[in-house]
Amino acid sequence: MTQFLFQKLDTLHEVGSIDNNIPEYLTSNLNPQFELRPYQINAFNNFIYYFENDKLRQNPTQVLFHMATGSGKTLIMAGLIMYLYRKGYRNFLFFVHLDNIIKKTKDNFLNQASIKYLFAPEIIIDGEHIPIREVENFQGASTDAINICFTSIQKLHSDMFFVKENAPSIDDFSEQKTVLISDEAHHLNVDTRKGKIASDDEDSKSWEYTVRRIFNTSRDNVLLEFTATCDLRNPFILSEYENKIIFNYPLSKFREEKYSKQVKAIRADVTHEIRILQALLISQYRLKVFQDNRLNVKPVVLFKSKTIAESKQHADNFREIIQSLKGSVIEKIITSSPIEEIKRMGEYFLSKGMDYEKLAHELRNDFSPIHCISVNDDKEATEWQLLLNSLEDTNNPL
Repeated sequence: MTQFLFQKLDTLHEVGSIDNNIPEYLTSNLNPQFELRPYQINAFNNFIYYFENDKLRQNPTQVLFHMATGSGKTLIMAGLIMYLYRKGYRNFLFFVHLDNIIKKTKDNFLNQASIKYLFAPEIIIDGEHIPIREVENFQGASTDAINICFTSIQKLHSDMFFVKENAPSIDDFSEQKTVLISDEAHHLNVDTRKGKIASDDEDSKSWEYTVRRIFNTSRDNVLLEFTATCDLRNPFILSEYENKIIFNYPLSKFREEKYSKQVKAIRADVTHEIRILQALLISQYRLKVFQDNRLNVKPVVLFKSKTIAESKQHADNFREIIQSLKGSVIEKIITSSPIEEIKRMGEYFLSKGMDYEKLAHELRNDFSPIHCISVNDDKEATEWQLLLNSLEDTNNPL
């Protein structure tokens, strides 16, 4: 029977072999607005115990954090950067599979004005002020700073085999130890999932081969992988990661501990236009309930389409529906709906003395063009990435 690395560590937690306290310099250098949750503290403790245990740790060191979407993987990354800096690491290579994720990640790691900035205003380790520097390569990297190179796996793969000015090269990694951070790491396993062994053959060099080549340049290198979707049903993936999954926090656990909302699907046999308006009304209902409880929370509505052409047509239709919305339309939707949530919503609005014309006016304003965005391809996603990354910010107009 398979026993994962995280299960071995869970046993050590149970018998008290793993300390539940994490280093003060780690917590004090993270953004104080982000209070560490118990499971995040456990994730740090697992890594620290593993890294400092010579009998357990493999060199070079590769581990996977298998954690639900939304559970704070980037905060774990930031904390591990602090820990590994103190252990003598200065160079950090961050890579993902999509360019638009890089823009969002840079904002989280570098922009102190961002609501999702991960670090404290000043990073102090052992009494020294430590700057964070974005670098294009590690040639001449500062020995007194956290040097981070952000790239996509495609670009990294290209840079390793086609030498370019200012781009990282294999020589960067052969001369000094490096921490590799792979987000959405399941995209990396192009060889492993097929049971293939990475090869030097010119025609079979893959993304995974490139990362493996960099990783193996130094015995002291560290590869930190993060994903919510490691395919352990694949026997090759299971075999590869059995002794590398250092922390496991699936969606079921995330929901059980009430860090994730409970999702409820509502089916409605009505026209597309009425489904749109039902969604907006429920969103407005949520907004009012939050306000009643003095919570500054902004609901967000997402509409998805099968094709880009359909999406663009739906966006045009949406604008027309909103601009011409009347109270009589809302009244008919609420009074004729068999859906329990819609009925409860209608009763709530009536109890607050809100008439349907006022509600229509609010929806025309709140969902006017300046508050909506249509994103249909990678170019648009990249252009709007920072706004999409901060939807919950009260200063964000979307």
